[in-house]
Amino acid sequence: MHLGTKLGVRERIFLIGFFLTILIVTPYSVMDPINLPKMSVLGVLGFTLLGALFNRPTLFKTRIQKILVILTGLFVFHGVLILLFSGRTISQGFYGISGRNTGFLTYLSLAAVLLTTAQISSSIFIRIYLFVFIGIGLILALYGMIQNAGLEIFPYINVYENNVFGTFGNPNFQSAFMGIFGTLLFAQVLNQRESLRKRFILALFVLTAVYGVFITNSWQGYFNFFVGIGIVSALNLFRLNRNKLGSVFLGIGILVGVIVLLGLLNQGPLASALAKASLAARRLYWEAAIRMLVENPIFGVGWDGFGDWYRRARTDNAATNYPALVSDSAHSVPLDVASSGGVPLLILYLALVILGVFSAIKVVKDKSRLSIDFIALVAAWGSYQAQSLISINQIGLGIIGWSLLGLIIGYSSYVGELGKASEKQSRKSRITNPGKSLSLLSVIGPLIGFIVGGLISIPPFIAANKFYEGMKTSDARVINANGYLKPFDLRRMLYAANILEKNKFYKESLEITQTATENFSDSYEVWIFLASLTNATEADKNLAKSEIDRLDPSRKP
Repeated sequence: MHLGTKLGVRERIFLIGFFLTILIVTPYSVMDPINLPKMSVLGVLGFTLLGALFNRPTLFKTRIQKILVILTGLFVFHGVLILLFSGRTISQGFYGISGRNTGFLTYLSLAAVLLTTAQISSSIFIRIYLFVFIGIGLILALYGMIQNAGLEIFPYINVYENNVFGTFGNPNFQSAFMGIFGTLLFAQVLNQRESLRKRFILALFVLTAVYGVFITNSWQGYFNFFVGIGIVSALNLFRLNRNKLGSVFLGIGILVGVIVLLGLLNQGPLASALAKASLAARRLYWEAAIRMLVENPIFGVGWDGFGDWYRRARTDNAATNYPALVSDSAHSVPLDVASSGGVPLLILYLALVILGVFSAIKVVKDKSRLSIDFIALVAAWGSYQAQSLISINQIGLGIIGWSLLGLIIGYSSYVGELGKASEKQSRKSRITNPGKSLSLLSVIGPLIGFIVGGLISIPPFIAANKFYEGMKTSDARVINANGYLKPFDLRRMLYAANILEKNKFYKESLEITQTATENFSDSYEVWIFLASLTNATEADKNLAKSEIDRLDPSRKP
């Protein structure tokens, strides 16, 4: 790889934001040092990229890119309608819930990442992207080993049995990332243009990624790693003109995938083998998500609204046999999208995925441009999609999936439409011409976007930091005042109210809780807490009981 390649403004912005979004954690500053800072960084990145996009509105010339713009635009437009008409407060829907933060801001930013990577995609930039990805992967692999050795740099309060969670906050996410990372490396090992020494080193990195999955004690990484290996193997056979063998291999892979998918749904020959507790719980969440979709087909239950609706949507089996089992996510990205935004949002999301598949097929047919780097992209994206079926849309993983999709679509859009000559010209204008990259026009849009993104995305982090610092003072007045910091956050408000209640500031505790009920009326937890307060009146308790019954109709007195 030629590391001396000069990058344009957008390329630099994206790569820096990509790196930071995945790796950033902010311990000793906020209650959620994982997801909240990732959302803030991604939000700033998203608006900065949107500002850059406005400088180049004519770059979407091909049919595939135009389709991408239409689908993404409709996705964002319907997302706005969800904010307005789903019934959740604007703040809740925009920033998402604490501990997830996968609200409208996150998806808007991911859409900006998708459009940007579709524009800047080229064989040269893909090489740079893969280089940065490998660097991130090695950092996280090393960090996972450090955590496994009990030498955690930051002493997190860990609620999981395993303490290997990288910068994702959950061993399952670290495992999934290592699976994607291993897939990407495995493709590079097959690159015959590289020296044997480099391929040997890459093979050792593959083993490192597999070990990274092993120490998480999570099976997700193995699952998406084997999916990725299958994709790499099939596409490499096509690259070598072994089409029949490639088709057979791909067919077998699809058949195995269907059998595994049926097993995850407790059907088929693998049902009993996959009947572990975590999958059993996921099936309950999936059933609830489908009910939410059926009962709220147009706007869903709102961005990040799954947790508030779960008790209302769960099956009788879940309510009877697993009454204490609850979740704030469907544990499936497509079903999270479906429950959050209804049928229209699900269709648009699936259309984007299908466009990615179509784009990959287009390049496979044009074998002259089917490179190992592109195979690595497609396999890594397929690996991401596999884990997304059974896992949560964690922000650090989300930016990987959406950027891979954009790079695939962008690269394929030149095949047969603009031709190699156009790509060569695009490379020259977008990457190798630093004078143009640093022109005033190319800087002013991103600068405006950066400022707007900061004004929108940073306030939740500032409020969380101020609240965290206020907790250290043990001053009831500070804690009480910080409970009302905006944007309101249910987790902070209940935390403050609980501290005040325990220290016999009953009046202040009740007031914060009542404010929370007004702003988070669909939260089961807030009504339970209100009913337990010392200063709660009979009217308060009766109202709380009524709301609890509404939010959990299957609840037994």
